[in-house]
Amino acid sequence: IIYDKDGNQIAKIGIEKRKKVEYEDLPQVLIDAIIATEDSRYYQHNGFDLPRFTKAAVGQVINKLTHHGNAGGGSTISMQVVKNNFTDTEQTITRKFTDIYISIFKLEKNYTKEEILEYYVNTPFLGNGSYGVEQACQSYFGKSVSDINLAEASIIAGLFQAPSAYDPYRHPEATKIRRNTVLYLMRRHGYITKEERDIAKSIPVESLLVGVETKTDYQRFIDTVVDEIVEKTGN
Repeated sequence: IIYDKDGNQIAKIGIEKRKKVEYEDLPQVLIDAIIATEDSRYYQHNGFDLPRFTKAAVGQVINKLTHHGNAGGGSTISMQVVKNNFTDTEQTITRKFTDIYISIFKLEKNYTKEEILEYYVNTPFLGNGSYGVEQACQSYFGKSVSDINLAEASIIAGLFQAPSAYDPYRHPEATKIRRNTVLYLMRRHGYITKEERDIAKSIPVESLLVGVETKTDYQRFIDTVVDEIVEKTGN
């Protein structure tokens, strides 16, 4: 709970805004955006993508030696589900291999790819107090996830990596850069044409958002307080 200097309550933070969505209600454009960005061989592997994992591991070693660059992640969508819900986010070799084991022998053996993806899109925090893609679409675009277009889907898919950093209300320029990366990957993996990519890139992020005018200096103050609390406490 946030209070002003006179002890009056001005905001209550931490209440989850979440609306569950069924896999059948997910638009294909969002599925394609998430797969292209997070796990391009999602439908081909058994929960563990060895080439992706090896590439990421080698890249991380190179980064440590050169002190620059971004190796990217080696986790599949299934491994992310396990890490975010069943193990933890601590970066250790033991945890990583635990994620792999559970992904292959527990998750993928007992659930379909569609069921895993449905769970994946419903659970994460996606910025602006929103959990899951349905609530995020309502918060940012004022519409259901089933009604979003390519430009909007690429923004939502980009939020999974760092929802606070790519919150379009607070960081529209960073959101645009991340959105363009998602569009590049969708084009690279054959989900969209060059023309579709260029049209989506040309749409200003701010023009897609609802309630931009409600993001007053007062709200920005609250956002700053929350950032400072997270930095100091880690929660």
